[in-house]
Amino acid sequence: MKEPESIQRKTVIFLGDSFTEGYGLAAEHSFPSRIRARLAGREGWCIVNGGRSGDTVMDAYYRLDGLLKAHPRPDYLVIFLGANDIFRGVGVHFSYRYFGEIIDRARNVYPGIQIFVARIPSFSMEKSRPGDFESIFPRLESEYKVVLLPFFLEGVLFRPELCLPDGVHPNAEGMQKVADNVWDFLFVPHLLG
Repeated sequence: MKEPESIQRKTVIFLGDSFTEGYGLAAEHSFPSRIRARLAGREGWCIVNGGRSGDTVMDAYYRLDGLLKAHPRPDYLVIFLGANDIFRGVGVHFSYRYFGEIIDRARNVYPGIQIFVARIPSFSMEKSRPGDFESIFPRLESEYKVVLLPFFLEGVLFRPELCLPDGVHPNAEGMQKVADNVWDFLFVPHLLG
C-alpha cells in the first residue's frame, strides 16, 4: 500500500556493531528498536538497525551498499563504530580511512544524506594508547563535515547493573538508557527540530 503524499517518510540508518545490534538481547530491546517504538505515534519514520556484532569500521563499509539498496533514499546515516577496531588494535589511520570511505560512499549514492558520527573513547586496552582513537572524530568533523554526537553508552558502559555478564554490552535496562541518550543527543536537537 502506497503512503499518502502528505506523509514525508524519513529513514534513519544506524550503522554499527554489537552495541547497535543489541548483542545478547531480544531484537525489540536494541536501541534502534526502542527509538522506533518511541516514534510509533509519529507518521513517516523508518528506523533501520544496521548493527552487526563484531564489525570493525572496514567490515561495516563492506555492508553499506546492501543497507543502502535495501532502504533507498535514506535521510540520515548514524555511524556508531570503532569499539572493535580498538579492541583488535586496528591502526588509527586504517580506521580513519574506512570512516571516510563510508561517508564518501553514502554521499555518492545519496548526495542529500545527513551523516552523524558518535564518538567512541579509547578504552583501556593494551593495544591502544589513550587519546589515539579519539583523534579520529574531530578530523572527521573538520574534513568530512559530519555532525559529531557524544558517546551513546555514556553512563552505561562498565556499570554491572546496566550490563550483561560480560560487563560491556548493555542489558535491557542499560539499552533503555542508551535509547534515551540517542533520543536526547540526536532526535531532540537534530531530527525533530
